[in-house]
Amino acid sequence: MGLNIDDRGNLYIHQGDTGDVVVTGIDTDKNYRIYFGIKDARRVTVGEELMVESNFQPTVTIRLESEYTDLFNVPVDEPFSVYYYGLKKCADNDVDTLFLENCTYGRLYKFVVFPKLVEGESNE
Repeated sequence: MGLNIDDRGNLYIHQGDTGDVVVTGIDTDKNYRIYFGIKDARRVTVGEELMVESNFQPTVTIRLESEYTDLFNVPVDEPFSVYYYGLKKCADNDVDTLFLENCTYGRLYKFVVFPKLVEGESNE
């Protein structure tokens, strides 16, 4: 696993690595759809939003596959790139923004991508 989460809710990963984002504290009264999306500094969505269903459970895991994290560009002359992520839960007309543990309302949460350093094995 190449994904790290700091105590402020910022996510860190190397381009092309896989990682899991664990979301806890979800209400169990409905089968919520949990969405994860990332935008660049101009608020343009990068990649598709990812979605998992809660299945009436308080915790879900959103898997970031290597093909997904490969979409995030890190310029050659930069040590990393900063993107921003968000989480949303939806069911019927119930739509709410979610936060990871230790996150607060009203601030942008960073998705920091470091350059790929080694290719490794292919899954093909």
